[in-house]
Amino acid sequence: MTAPAPVAPHRSKTLAGALALVAGSVGAHRLYLGARWWWIYPLLSLPAMGIALRADPWYRHPGFFFAAAVALAAMLEAIVICLTPDPKWDAKHNPHSGRSSASGWPAVLVAMASLILGATLMMSVLAIALETLFTSMAGR
Repeated sequence: MTAPAPVAPHRSKTLAGALALVAGSVGAHRLYLGARWWWIYPLLSLPAMGIALRADPWYRHPGFFFAAAVALAAMLEAIVICLTPDPKWDAKHNPHSGRSSASGWPAVLVAMASLILGATLMMSVLAIALETLFTSMAGR
């Protein structure tokens, strides 16, 4: 008798999207999906935000804008992850899990939350950046 082939873990599309939304700046979704370069996200965002928090005001420091760009990229990834069709998701992330995904509404709701929060963050950061730019130009 031969031993059964080991079954690969099944990766949830909804959980991957939620991780990208909540902890995407530190690469939690990439780590969950088994990506090789998951550590790039925290390597970029954490030092930038740490440096920005030492400045006064921290939200006008370039490090804040850089960390916000990483967070926006993660939110965009959350939307892409959640809106990927289930068969395509399973072919890429669950080829040997023995299960098929049926994500339904929870994935769509995570995508909607990512869109709302990402758009809010983008507009806020853009408003701060433009105010900083125009204030510095007026002071010349």
